[in-house]
Amino acid sequence: MTEEEKELILGYLDDRLSASQFGSLQTLLRENKDARSFLLDLGTIDTKLDDFSLSVDQENKASRLISFSWREYAWSASACLLILFLCSSGYFLFSEPKIATIQSCEDAAWESDLPTTPGSELIPGTLKLRTGLASIELRSGVNFVLEGPAEVELISVMKTRLVAGMVMVEVPEQAIGFVLETPDGYAIDYGTSFAVVVDPIKNVSSFEVIDGEIGVHHPESGSEVRLVDNQTISIEKGIVSPMKEGEGEKKIPASAEIKRVFAGRNSTSIIRNDQRDLYLSNDVLLVKSTDILPSFDRRALLEFDISDVDPTQYKKIRLSLNLVPANGLRSHLPEENIFAVYGIKESWGEGLLWAKAPPIEQAEQLGTFSIPRSKQFGNYGIETDALKKFVQSGHGKLLIVRETFETRPSGMIHAFANHNHPYYAPPVLEFY
Repeated sequence: MTEEEKELILGYLDDRLSASQFGSLQTLLRENKDARSFLLDLGTIDTKLDDFSLSVDQENKASRLISFSWREYAWSASACLLILFLCSSGYFLFSEPKIATIQSCEDAAWESDLPTTPGSELIPGTLKLRTGLASIELRSGVNFVLEGPAEVELISVMKTRLVAGMVMVEVPEQAIGFVLETPDGYAIDYGTSFAVVVDPIKNVSSFEVIDGEIGVHHPESGSEVRLVDNQTISIEKGIVSPMKEGEGEKKIPASAEIKRVFAGRNSTSIIRNDQRDLYLSNDVLLVKSTDILPSFDRRALLEFDISDVDPTQYKKIRLSLNLVPANGLRSHLPEENIFAVYGIKESWGEGLLWAKAPPIEQAEQLGTFSIPRSKQFGNYGIETDALKKFVQSGHGKLLIVRETFETRPSGMIHAFANHNHPYYAPPVLEFY
């Protein structure tokens, strides 16, 4: 510390700082650890000196209190000042420690209260990676690559919990003993690199050693299995199942027979003001509802040719739509947007006008789905008994309406890929 900085602290204790000097003291205490320690130490020393003086010379008590009145309260005043400064600057002595750093991200999309940009330092908490890859390094030196979709809980520099998804872990020598927990068990590292996959739907946790050795524990049974290079083990429904060499190469199971019928070229959008050339496109099916400028309401009509399929031969029927970006402000929508799917029986021609379109009043609601306003991509749709019954009756025409309204003008228009979209598939009926 410089003499000038020390003089600021002494000036505070003597109650002789100007407003600008007091501001300088605030900045000093926020940024300089030595200054904070000096203030606390000085306050403690002065208080003890005051106590000693009182015991030696009671006769001078009055004069001492006048000359050094700040010293009786020096320690408590110093402590209060520090707490006030540190709290106001977003820092507190007992704040949670930083235990990890995000090293890099590749096409990463997050849902997390923790920082998610490369270089961010992280306190204990949960990270949800929706897509892409992210490399995270704990302060112990452990590095892991998270592959989305995945969810991981950072517990400490020597413990992490994988809730769902896949992670590749590299453990240096100084971090031997690192623990990676899963919903079914945990792995203790003995100096290695290993991979873990958690499937929360099937309730399966799989562990594979790339190089080195780990111990996989199953708390319910109390068992431990040691794995070395290229060995794999899984915990499924509480059962630990070691795998032989080569069994980590999973066979791709044959998918169930699914019949898909894509929306035809007659699928289209309508807009209330009928200005189709200005506000509609063949690439996308547009849906919007607003009570602020209702002339810009949009609806989508889908037509499926099901003449080559017998819907009665299938137990389930699903409508699937691919959401793609469109114009408008997402912040001007409700947090959750509800869409209704209606079954219609009327036909329509090219260049359909709003007044000539099949009305909702004569349609049958078959189901609803929701889309958060934060989403610009994703697959959405319905799979209901009402949809199955409607299609099995031989009907293949549907109407999509957004039931929620925008909260302010220029709210986002929802768009779903149509048959001309260059990257995404059009609406599809799946029979299985």
